[in-house]
Amino acid sequence: MTETIQIVDHGRGPQLSTSRITVQDLLPYFREGASNEEIRKWIPSLTGEEIAVLKEYIRCHYEEVIQTEKEIKAYHDRMRAAQPGWTRANDHLSVEERMALLREKLAQRKAEKNGADSLQAFGAFGLG
Repeated sequence: MTETIQIVDHGRGPQLSTSRITVQDLLPYFREGASNEEIRKWIPSLTGEEIAVLKEYIRCHYEEVIQTEKEIKAYHDRMRAAQPGWTRANDHLSVEERMALLREKLAQRKAEKNGADSLQAFGAFGLG
C-alpha cells in the first residue's frame, strides 16, 4: 500500500506528510526554477512525486508562502539584533575570509595545546 502524499501542518508550517521537508525548504529552489533533478541533488530524499506536491502547494498558496517567508526572516532579524554585538563582529567578512579566520584560530589552538602538552611532558620528567 502506498501512502498518499499530502501537505500537512504538525506545528512547523506546511510540510510533506511523508517527511519533515517543509514548503519553506523548497521555496528557494522553486523561485530559481530548479528542475527536479537539481532539487534532488540538494535534497536527495525527495521523490519526484513529493517535489510535485510541494511545487503545486507553492503555486496554489504563493502569497501565503511568501508572507510566511517574510515573517520567518523578520523573526531571524529580531533574534540576530538581540544578540550581543561581538557575535556579529565578522558579519562583513566573506565566506572565504571567515573560513581563513577559522583555520587560523584552529592552528593557533593546536599550537597552544601542543605547547601545553610539551610543558606537561617536561614537568612529568622533572624537566620543567
